[in-house]
Amino acid sequence: MRILAALITAATVTLTGAAQSASPAAATTSVDEPVPGKLLLMLDASGSMKAQDPSGLTKINAAKKALTGLVDALPDTAQVGLRVYGATVDGKGKPTTAACADTQLIHPIEALDKPTLTSTIKDIKALGETPIAHSLKEALNDLGTEGKRNIVLVSDGEESCVPDPCPTIKKLTTAGVDLQIDTVGFGVDAKARKQLQCLADAGKGSYYDAQDASQLANSLSKLGQRALRPFTTTGTPVTAAPSAETGPVLKAGQYTDTFAPGGPARFYRIERAPGSTVRMSVSMRPPKPGDTWLEEMELKVTDEQGALCASDLDNRFNPEGLLQVMVARVVVDGDGDDPCQTGSLIASVVRGKNGAPDAPVEVLVMEEPPVSEVDSLPAALGEAQSITAPATGKAQPIVGGGGFSDAVTITEGMHTEVVLPGEQLFYKIRLEHGQRAAFTLDAPAPGTATPEFHGTDAAMFDIVSWNPAREPFNHSSAEPSSREAFNGDGPVVANAFVPEVRYRNREGDDLDVAPASIAGYYYFSLGRDVEAADSTANVPLTVRIRVAVDGEPTAEPAYAGPSPDASASSSDSASPSTSASPSGSDTTAAAPDDVATDDGGSGWLPWAVLGLVAVLGALGAAIRIIQVRQRSQANT
Repeated sequence: MRILAALITAATVTLTGAAQSASPAAATTSVDEPVPGKLLLMLDASGSMKAQDPSGLTKINAAKKALTGLVDALPDTAQVGLRVYGATVDGKGKPTTAACADTQLIHPIEALDKPTLTSTIKDIKALGETPIAHSLKEALNDLGTEGKRNIVLVSDGEESCVPDPCPTIKKLTTAGVDLQIDTVGFGVDAKARKQLQCLADAGKGSYYDAQDASQLANSLSKLGQRALRPFTTTGTPVTAAPSAETGPVLKAGQYTDTFAPGGPARFYRIERAPGSTVRMSVSMRPPKPGDTWLEEMELKVTDEQGALCASDLDNRFNPEGLLQVMVARVVVDGDGDDPCQTGSLIASVVRGKNGAPDAPVEVLVMEEPPVSEVDSLPAALGEAQSITAPATGKAQPIVGGGGFSDAVTITEGMHTEVVLPGEQLFYKIRLEHGQRAAFTLDAPAPGTATPEFHGTDAAMFDIVSWNPAREPFNHSSAEPSSREAFNGDGPVVANAFVPEVRYRNREGDDLDVAPASIAGYYYFSLGRDVEAADSTANVPLTVRIRVAVDGEPTAEPAYAGPSPDASASSSDSASPSTSASPSGSDTTAAAPDDVATDDGGSGWLPWAVLGLVAVLGALGAAIRIIQVRQRSQANT
């Protein structure tokens, strides 16, 4: 039931664009919509699938049960198909011509028809040979030539019709076919595991072991979810320029761009009010690059004369799993008189030459106006006091997002999550000044099966907490640690936290404190390291997540303009190089179609209500300002 609930949660996650401005007359922010992904499930129905797995089910029945659970939980709009091989021709244990051509697309890749596909899965019989290479070649025809294309292959054995299927797939992928292949070995031996690992590597995917029905269901659910919901970027599309003079002008907001590996720097120009602090980040989840071992991204910000204001370099190494999100981020202070603190800025981005081809990036610009009466605000924390979340209530299944823009809003209490090797999941929770939060991991979740790991095999988990500008906290010396390994002997606890948010935390150099200086959505990412194909830890694990928020909103700074959180979500970013709306149309708010606007009609009532709401809102805002000032004076 936990897996089914988690799948349902995944299916209902909505991909949201950048938040809209509170002004009804403002232009709307456009969203960089990805081409809908296509997922082809491929199932081994060879004779060996008649054998039993450790749970007591035959392998074919365990696979059918896992597939049915996945299908039940997928959204109706999912583009999913199913191909089986070895299901119709009994070669009597010999790779005959007919047996090696035995592969069928039993459900086309189209908007999901759950009743039909479920019924089709029920009728699958295990019978013949294992023509993996031929089936994968046919799968390319199934998937077509456009959009993100994913294959999830489940097999319990090696190819039986050609010596090795891997060269066939390598030839296809090196020819430029845009395809990802993830493979799941269901109770396989070393030779079959090596073949399936090679297929996954050639297809820029991952290989996972499944020793029983439960592990198979977990792997299929997460792989299906990940294929249908890739790393998402949202914001106004923009293209960085090859020179600083021609760079598009970015105001506070969120943007999307694409960067190829290597090459010269590409530029943006940033407008900001004198004295305001600018926070900028560039986020990217690098595609799996095959043999590439290093991915880099560098962000530099200078003044108009080219003097360096701030810079950051982020990188990922292949052994650590390149699926982890990279973030290059800078803060340019506005408290001073030099050009970096008063004038417009120039940002340049360089992606390392070793990366995989074009990757989408998300560019965030936050502008923080000056604050009056800073000395009346609470002083910076001397050091961050680690807090953990208690184990209270009943844990509810949840599925994290693939990045910042589709991070799942997580509530206080307890949750369960299934985590695959090489996966990084994102969650967010809103914090105001005066509040702090904890994100505590129990691996594995209490009450779930504990897998047996051999030798030095272990599952390594890493939690990172980020502020609204995507600046990470440094929890390297905190206890409990934010990075822990489960080796199969007993549960482990990992923990990340956000210290109390105070405006003046920025005054210190403590990387566990300084980022907690602005209100807004704080993020927690839960990552798991990649495992070797033959590692007994290369299996899905169910973990428990505990979340706590402590403190009441207080000591809000008096900004001389919109708060940084509001400025980043402003729809002013809709036009990076012009003040016109994206469509070029008039952006003045129109009256609703069903509201009469003539003097004798009934349209006065809705407008009167709106006017009353506006008055009440203004009154509430005035009261809030008085309360904030009173709290500020009380803290002096």
